[in-house]
Amino acid sequence: MEKLHIQPSEIDAFPYYEYEYTLQFYNEILNERKDTNDKNTQDTSNKYNLGNQHKGLNKNLKNSPKLKMPKL
Repeated sequence: MEKLHIQPSEIDAFPYYEYEYTLQFYNEILNERKDTNDKNTQDTSNKYNLGNQHKGLNKNLKNSPKLKMPKL
């Protein structure tokens, strides 16, 4: 429990209501981290426009001439 600074053995000793609150707080921390990570990923994707570059590469590969091995 990173930001809560609690050891797992301490959590096991909590009364039921404190255990529920602790899990709720930890769940909120994880959701905030996920939202931040998703936003950063989306910003990076938009910045470098990775989806369109990937589509362009596939399009170029399909239009490239077919090479044949020379006959010996």
